[in-house]
Amino acid sequence: MNQSALVLGTRGSALALRQANLVRERLEALGLSIRIRVIRTKGDRVLDVPLSEIEDKGLFTAELDLALLDGTIQLAVHSLKDLPTRLSEGIVLAAVPKREDPRDAFVAHAAFTGGLSDVPEGGTLATASLRRRSQLKAWRPDLRVVPVRGNVDTRVKKLDAGTWSGIVLAAAGLKRLGMERRITELLDPDVMLSAVGQGALAVVCAEEDTATRAFLRETIHDPPSFNAVIAERAFLHRLQGGCTVPVGARAIDDARGTLELDGCVADPDGTVVVRGRIDGRTEDGERLGIDLAEELLARGADEILDAIRQKTP
Repeated sequence: MNQSALVLGTRGSALALRQANLVRERLEALGLSIRIRVIRTKGDRVLDVPLSEIEDKGLFTAELDLALLDGTIQLAVHSLKDLPTRLSEGIVLAAVPKREDPRDAFVAHAAFTGGLSDVPEGGTLATASLRRRSQLKAWRPDLRVVPVRGNVDTRVKKLDAGTWSGIVLAAAGLKRLGMERRITELLDPDVMLSAVGQGALAVVCAEEDTATRAFLRETIHDPPSFNAVIAERAFLHRLQGGCTVPVGARAIDDARGTLELDGCVADPDGTVVVRGRIDGRTEDGERLGIDLAEELLARGADEILDAIRQKTP
């Protein structure tokens, strides 16, 4: 690449900046000069409404997409779970670096000792995610699950200042922020299937910028991570899901040509959970995601999703 400097766009939260700097450091180690530009998104401005009540597929990405298309920035870094399953016209997913731990983590209040299963009957947990709420309620119907918004560090501060037994967050975010010591327990996928793309980063650019796209794909792209998230995203896309629906998925590419995908759809109160698993050839990841979604829809997921959408403002 001949550019003397590339501008990398990102949101301004501590986690978003850390993720952007992880990509910047890798690219600068390859000889590029990278300048970071912070761009505020709608998701950063609207903090008093649960994510499940905001029907906006570009909640954390739209403003960065516009900056890519008008040339203000040349690439952008997102948490892949924030990336809509259908990208804006003219935007492409150029690279997925090696994925961090996709699991969810239980972070206990300092006054509480024990793991998630030790939370007393009727105890209170906080989460920003309808997916987490539904799976927690399915596992422990007695729990009181309350909403909490804000950046990772903000949510941890709210936990420390409050009376909740704990909160549930993505392990990857805590690890990237150097807050791994706050993890009380990593949640088993049998209890909590993670969000589509959780733990992975998405590096996007303008479709017409073929030089940047090719360079990113050749240098920082991790095919096993990409194969896994493509299957997960196909699953979510077929379900027509997003932040407003409680969908979990986790794919594993064994690097030997086989991909395994787990997925679930649950109603918000956790009273009904439809879950399944499928495996096949790695190169068929998108097809596997669609097939698993079709199976769950036929087994009752369609009724869950229809009921949720009718209630969504």
